[in-house]
Amino acid sequence: MLRMLRFRRYRVFLAFAAVFSLLLLRYSHTWDYLIDAKHEQSPIEDDHGDSPHPLKELNGYPKDSEKPGFLQMKPPVSEVATQTPAPKPSSTSSILAVVPTLPHVVLPHRTKPGATVTEEGDSTEEIHPIGQPGRQELPSFSAVPTTIHWERQVENWPVPTESLIRLPTGAPVPIPKIQHVFNDETPDAKINREKRQNKVREEFQRAWNGYKSYAWLHDELSPVSGKFRDPFCSWAATLVDTLDTLWIMGLQEEFEEAARAVDLIDFTTSPRSDIPVFETTIRYLGGLLAAYDVSGGIYKNLLEKAVELADILMGAFDTPNRMPVLFYRWKPTFASQPHRASQRSNTAELGSLAMEFTRLAQLTKEPRYYDAIARITNALYEWQERGTQLDGVFPDSIDASGCNRSVPLTTNQPIANSENAPLTPAKDADPPHGYEPSSPKTVAEPKKKGMKGQEPAELEVQIAPPTLGQPSKAKIVGWDDNSGTRGQSKRDLGDAGISNSTLAQSQAPATRDAPAVDSTVVKSGTTNPTTSDVVTDPVTGLPIDMSGAKKALGNALSDWDCTPQGLDAGNSYGRNKFSMGGGQDSTYEYFPKQYLLLSGREEKYKQMYIKTIDAVRKWMLYRPMVPGDRDILFSGLVTTFGEPEKDLKLTAEVEHLTCFIGGMIGMGAKIFGLEGDLELAIKLADGCVWAYEATPSGIMPEGATVLPCESAEQCTWNETAYWEFLDPMFASRDQTLADYIVQKEARDAEKVRLAEAVLTKADQELLDAKQAADVPPRTQHEDVLRQEAKAKLSSSLTDLTHTIEPAPTLKPVSLRKRQFGAIEESKAVPRNFQDDVAQAKQNYKKDAANDIGAMQGVSSPSSAVTPKDNLYMDKTLATEVELRGLAAGRQAEVPLQQHTPQESAATAETLPDPMRPLSHKEYVEKRIAQEALPPGYVTIRGRKYILRPEAIESVWYMYRITGDPTWQDKGWNMFESIIKHTSSPYGHSAIYDVTVDKSEQIDEMESFWLAETLKYFYLLYSTPETISLDEWVLNTEAHPFKREVSP
Repeated sequence: MLRMLRFRRYRVFLAFAAVFSLLLLRYSHTWDYLIDAKHEQSPIEDDHGDSPHPLKELNGYPKDSEKPGFLQMKPPVSEVATQTPAPKPSSTSSILAVVPTLPHVVLPHRTKPGATVTEEGDSTEEIHPIGQPGRQELPSFSAVPTTIHWERQVENWPVPTESLIRLPTGAPVPIPKIQHVFNDETPDAKINREKRQNKVREEFQRAWNGYKSYAWLHDELSPVSGKFRDPFCSWAATLVDTLDTLWIMGLQEEFEEAARAVDLIDFTTSPRSDIPVFETTIRYLGGLLAAYDVSGGIYKNLLEKAVELADILMGAFDTPNRMPVLFYRWKPTFASQPHRASQRSNTAELGSLAMEFTRLAQLTKEPRYYDAIARITNALYEWQERGTQLDGVFPDSIDASGCNRSVPLTTNQPIANSENAPLTPAKDADPPHGYEPSSPKTVAEPKKKGMKGQEPAELEVQIAPPTLGQPSKAKIVGWDDNSGTRGQSKRDLGDAGISNSTLAQSQAPATRDAPAVDSTVVKSGTTNPTTSDVVTDPVTGLPIDMSGAKKALGNALSDWDCTPQGLDAGNSYGRNKFSMGGGQDSTYEYFPKQYLLLSGREEKYKQMYIKTIDAVRKWMLYRPMVPGDRDILFSGLVTTFGEPEKDLKLTAEVEHLTCFIGGMIGMGAKIFGLEGDLELAIKLADGCVWAYEATPSGIMPEGATVLPCESAEQCTWNETAYWEFLDPMFASRDQTLADYIVQKEARDAEKVRLAEAVLTKADQELLDAKQAADVPPRTQHEDVLRQEAKAKLSSSLTDLTHTIEPAPTLKPVSLRKRQFGAIEESKAVPRNFQDDVAQAKQNYKKDAANDIGAMQGVSSPSSAVTPKDNLYMDKTLATEVELRGLAAGRQAEVPLQQHTPQESAATAETLPDPMRPLSHKEYVEKRIAQEALPPGYVTIRGRKYILRPEAIESVWYMYRITGDPTWQDKGWNMFESIIKHTSSPYGHSAIYDVTVDKSEQIDEMESFWLAETLKYFYLLYSTPETISLDEWVLNTEAHPFKREVSP
């Protein structure tokens, strides 16, 4: 009973708690709604003045303390209308409603709200609703308590101000013109160019409108389903990436709308736990700076947001050697901890941060941005001078940790730059005390049994200091010595009885990400501190007092847990890969572009590019063997162990990402005076055009391989060599088929012999069955009647077989003539022959019975047929049907139609022999058909097209550098093919397979489609002064930065 009462009270308590929670949730939600409504009635004015750009001044937007989170839910339009007066239009200003700082509920399927009313009576339309179909459900309560924001951390390895690498100064170096001097175009050429340009703009607007309607403030649009994706940090990647394209295309209103929306992005928080530094830098930071540049520096909020983002990214550079962590864990819990760069850093991601941080340093005059990337450049330059496995270029993976873990640690290494961090310990500070393990005391030696009259001896204990990866150990000296002496063994590491203080100062075990060291743990009186002078924890190997040791040792923390080294290959002992393709491409692309951005003031970039292009010419460029003998080039992938003259291997890759190389080499040829390289650039760009034209869709695949020619000068199409390359067993395949045919003929002959033996045996068995039947003696007249009856049966079966198509490929087997008359050669029996055979059987029995009755003179023929006669007739007919089926090959699927033997033989299909090997010709034809290989391709590694820009990028560079209008025609063919296959309901979608005429769509539209691909197409049909190569330099995401014009 007591248990029942307790249970009831427990249920009452639960019910009361549930009611209380619901009431609390209801009233807290109402309070948040009232706060939001109050904020909506306090807009901030944006005074445009007389500027033609409505967003000339954006300083009134929320500051750091008022950073907006998610776009807030607004009251219904009807409620707004009852609470505020009717809006009054104004042509002088446009007011944006202030978005509250705290994130609130965002409901899916929101309808676009109407205009809000401001204190000034002006009205403006809301930017966009963000609660579109497909958005994840958000909780109905405020997310503030669970939202984590980035916080500025105290750097573990700060660079002193006096040690910062600053932007190079001095007079700009004269740089030759890059762009061709164009003549005035004809009226017809202008009409055609503008027509194409307008078509590109229309496709861009269609995709942009789809993003605005269905994915606003999200990273990417799903153009088939009308949903969205956030593969990056949910910071509106497409919006930021597309800003400069909107301006270049003259879409002023769309640009202003997007520029205002930039302030709604909160870079201090993200649903993603890490920031991809490379992608964030080239898309977000590059997009903001380029939009600021192309708009003439009017929209100040763009630069402010760029600085906000850059300050967050700078935390990734806080490592002992200042090499960045490429996937930066931004949350304070992790960002506050010491960390190192990866031992498997991607080459392109490490080396492609220079342009964006350089341009930011130029605009803000803040040297620490340039210092961050200058140290990467210096490290790459030093490595290139030191030499890589393939001299001049870097492998696809880099050990950027700065640690050489293959070298044993040295305890007394001098501390670099120790004079910059003088030792100033507190005089009155107590001596540090770390973890001190208790030292073993003297232990009485155990007495062995049977030992009497002997005094127990004392054991001598030795404590060994910790070694790399091993804790400290204790041992009894001489325990393993069987000679009775207590001399030290070979494993003794030092004198017995090491003191605790000595142990505390001994070599520390290596740790992967050791924090900094501290001055207060350095032994008193030390004037030139080393790592051995720091009191450490014997368990962790780290300093006892971290902050003090860091001050004492300064930059030496990089030496704390490893031997320092420069950049090195991520795979130091194996075969490394080198190419101009994905994972390495943009590092080399930035060498000449950084030279342009710095106006030639930094000579290292020129030297690094020249060494790179020398290696590319020597090892990577090749000419493919293609139909039509088109003179084109590609840059392949090479592997080597470090002796390329002996072990280098070339893979003839055709990779879409590598197609940027035509533009890079063409630009490098102009600015560095390498005029011979311009021809290489033209052939490289034209190679990617061929890769587009060769496929059924007219679009280049992500990756493929071709057959390289040994000589670039003599390279003609040889179909025999191409087929032999496709068939590695071409030399033995035809002989294997010939051997199989001979063996099969022998097997078939043996089968025929065995079949004839079976038929002979069947004939004999049938004859024996007939003789064994008990048939009364017959007269000569009876024998005549029986022969006539059997002839009728033979005639009936013959008529039946005339209506059946014979076996098409098998040679009919001649049936032996039975004892009741001649039978024609067999015919094919179809599946539906049973009814006809049954009817023939009935006719045969009826005729036979009549004959037998006539012979016996009876009036009822059926009464004259004995059971033995019926048995004999059944066996005879069954045997005939079975033999006919065997001879026909049991062609069950042949329809019951009347055909002549000639027609049947001509139209019949041959059943394939599954055991028959293919000939060389058959193998190649089937492989080409099954793999859908376009002419000239030997493999297709990636069949997708994800709206990539690299091919049209080089086409645009070639047009601007050479002035040849044929590049515009080539680009137009590419554009029409891409639009044909990628157009989707809400934009343009990536496709799965470019080797088919109609491919399925992937439902993805990456931000570079609007930021790069369509921008390059548009610029291809723009006037030459639009983003002139002599005034602008584009980053790897096609974001144009303003150059300092050379004299």
